[in-house]
Amino acid sequence: QVGRSTESPIDFVVTDTISGNQNNDETQITQSTISRFACRIVCDRNPPYTARIFAAGFDSSKNIFLGEKAAKWKNPDGHMDGLTTNGVLVMHPKGGFTEESKPGVWREISVCGDVYTLRETRSAQHRGKLV
Repeated sequence: QVGRSTESPIDFVVTDTISGNQNNDETQITQSTISRFACRIVCDRNPPYTARIFAAGFDSSKNIFLGEKAAKWKNPDGHMDGLTTNGVLVMHPKGGFTEESKPGVWREISVCGDVYTLRETRSAQHRGKLV
């Protein structure tokens, strides 16, 4: 599990970075762009070694945890889905993972692991289009 929280359910703590020429010891980040409980990555240890990413956090009882401002909706099959407040974004580079690769298109991952186009803003209440 990945997020900015240092609570025990988080396996990998991720922090914001300062971009460009703002990188000095006196600069502080006042509002994080990383969710406290951002996502869970699940990898199969047996062939075909599939990796899946699910947005949202999971508390110590293994229940999904989303902030109150997070976008949530019910899918046609009746299951609830949603997006983290800050979004969990992924990008697959064009040309694969090589020195010659170029940036690809950014996408957003939902709680159920679906892939969407980016929202109008990272915290918008309406999801992008299902990809």
